Amino acid sequence: MLESKSTLKGAQKIHSFFITSILLLALNSSYVCENLKLDLVMRNNINGDFSIVKKISELKPGAFININWNKKKLMLPYSLRKDYISFTDKKWDWRYQFNKDGSPDINNPSLYELLPSGEIKTHFCETEDNMPNL
Repeated sequence: MLESKSTLKGAQKIHSFFITSILLLALNSSYVCENLKLDLVMRNNINGDFSIVKKISELKPGAFININWNKKKLMLPYSLRKDYISFTDKKWDWRYQFNKDGSPDINNPSLYELLPSGEIKTHFCETEDNMPNL
């Protein structure tokens, strides 16, 4: 019985390491926010599969994003909203506004930060492709 418990713990550690590696290595979007690179991965979490979302139209309830920006690593859950697409933990909020035609503006998202003072700071972002060459 002890042998099977240790085998199970070993399998859990391997599984945990595998999932963590996938989450850290599978970056699929890059933005620039306040002249700092932001890497983002959007994932659905249907039955724990952590599948990468390649199109915003594939987004499902239970989804989340991982953000690596300005020495911060954030994991924000999808938050159903009427007027925009949002991922938030109530301190950080990553948003895609809608264009006039109803499609999400995936090239110019915003990252909102709730400061300790209660003030909300907006970090405007754009895709690296939209950045001018200097």
